[in-house]
Amino acid sequence: METKSLIFLGVCTVVIPAGIAAVGRFPQLKHLCAGLLIWGTTHYSARTINFFSREWYRGTTRGFEFCWLDFLWIFLLADELRKRKPGQRLGVPCAFVSMVVFIAYNAVNILLSEPQLFGLFELSKMFRGLMVYVTVAYYVKNERDLRRIVTALAITIIYEWFWVIHSRVVLGHARADGTLFHPNTLSMFNLIAVPVLLAVALSDVGPRLQRLCGVATFFGSFSVLCTVSRAGLVSLGLLLVGVALTCGALKPTRKTFAVAFALFLVSIPVGLKVAPSFQARFESEGGLAKEFGGKEYEGRGTYVYLARLMRADHFFGVGLNNWSYWVSNTYGRMIGYGYLPYTGTDEVPPDGPIPAGSNVDAAQAPPAHSLYQITLGETGWPGVVLFALVWLRWFTMGASFFASRSPAFRSRFGIGVFFGLVGAFAQSFSEWEYRQTPLLFLLHILLGALAAVYPARPSVMAKRASMA
Repeated sequence: METKSLIFLGVCTVVIPAGIAAVGRFPQLKHLCAGLLIWGTTHYSARTINFFSREWYRGTTRGFEFCWLDFLWIFLLADELRKRKPGQRLGVPCAFVSMVVFIAYNAVNILLSEPQLFGLFELSKMFRGLMVYVTVAYYVKNERDLRRIVTALAITIIYEWFWVIHSRVVLGHARADGTLFHPNTLSMFNLIAVPVLLAVALSDVGPRLQRLCGVATFFGSFSVLCTVSRAGLVSLGLLLVGVALTCGALKPTRKTFAVAFALFLVSIPVGLKVAPSFQARFESEGGLAKEFGGKEYEGRGTYVYLARLMRADHFFGVGLNNWSYWVSNTYGRMIGYGYLPYTGTDEVPPDGPIPAGSNVDAAQAPPAHSLYQITLGETGWPGVVLFALVWLRWFTMGASFFASRSPAFRSRFGIGVFFGLVGAFAQSFSEWEYRQTPLLFLLHILLGALAAVYPARPSVMAKRASMA
């Protein structure tokens, strides 16, 4: 183990006990940690260490990652466990069992695959996401805690908007990436958050939080446009309309017309500014018809074809986070891609020269640009089914709030998380960014808060508050 890793472990033995004690003694510090857990997703890499790092590997996770956000959820979770009353048992959050089953399947999958190290990297991140989910589910005990979560989310989206402007105007990037290093990551980040903010803005929550969420909704939508993401643009429009229809915001009233007209006027200069970029994106490389159509091994159809090859040879997949390894070493050549193979898990692979006619731009294969294809190739149909059941359980939690169609804050929050899930689900057809730490944490934070208010009955929140 490297010296810096040993030093870090030594620091943890001091910081973690001290942090747990401080959070337990000062309630406001505890709430600050919860807010920072959300805001910190925009700067998760500010303090990050990767144990047994393999930065050269082109997988979705390249080491046993530990970032400063992990300290926060450890502080919060430890405090919740410490404050249990004698004999009190904390309930199991909804969807927890299905998530654990999926993680357990992937653990077995890793044991049956080769190599195993890269899969362990990804498994550790899954576990961290699960712990974030459980932490927030235990933290949110009443509407005041839920308002803190939403307030932090709104502030985070507004904060990220300033970095979007910096990226677009100051740095001159054609596609803004903010603090998240890639436009598609920024797009999905906002597609998860904006529906929640719009739904809360249309709830009966206090006017101050309503206005804050309304402003954050506008800035978040603006950020998606600045990413020039084609899927993001379409998804954003559908999500905003879906939330507005569900929450009754499209009823023909004077206020509705006034707000719609004001947004239309504001959108004109924005639309004129980004329209050429969107046109270039839609027309690039033959447009969407060529990207998703044509031969199976062209464009994103490549990932479909590769996943089929893996599934045909490996019923349980090639192993979690092993897509790049197996495509570079075996399956790429089957479809005419001459990647340079990896030589193991401990040696840096060759980065060139790439032989002429290899039909590739990099020495090793990237992850599949589709969460569903990469899941199929790495975990087989059993993994796809279990992952689908996890998502179905999440959707069921959010959909339960549609029954009452109440303007209550809890109800609108649940509806917003449902549409945020739809945004992440839709974007994942063409991206794998769900596995990135900021998106994984943000989604599990909102899902944890959703689990805390599920089922959609005020009596549930009252009971949890009495147990606090």
